[in-house]
Amino acid sequence: MIVITIIFILILFSCASTQQKQSESEDANLYYNRGHAYGEKGQYDQEIADYTRAIEIDPKFAKAYNNRGVAYGKKAQYERAIADFNKAIEIDPKFAKAYNNRGVAYYFKKEYDKSWDDVKRAQHLGYQIPAKFLDDLRKASGRQN
Repeated sequence: MIVITIIFILILFSCASTQQKQSESEDANLYYNRGHAYGEKGQYDQEIADYTRAIEIDPKFAKAYNNRGVAYGKKAQYERAIADFNKAIEIDPKFAKAYNNRGVAYYFKKEYDKSWDDVKRAQHLGYQIPAKFLDDLRKASGRQN
């Protein structure tokens, strides 16, 4: 009887832990979605705050790092943006959009070789780079590819 009671208690703890993780994931998504809404309204500080909260809840939330990086980029804080893109890529090495976004940040820092490296990596992963950006990068870097 004691063994059955112990097994039952372990099952209850396991279910509670699973529910807590699911609840935390839902909370992270709520902050992520609200951050996106703030970004659409041009409220970048609030956007960054909500992505930061989502990351605090779920430190492996690659999309939140990526989007926070985009928000930093909109504020011309390219070093912070690149740090967030790096973290998104560390979490998900196949996150093509994060490579593209980091390439854009390097472009604005006039680090064209790094920008090209990221553009090529994003393309290799199947991301369609906007033609205008490629043209701008070609002109700025003096390279054709």
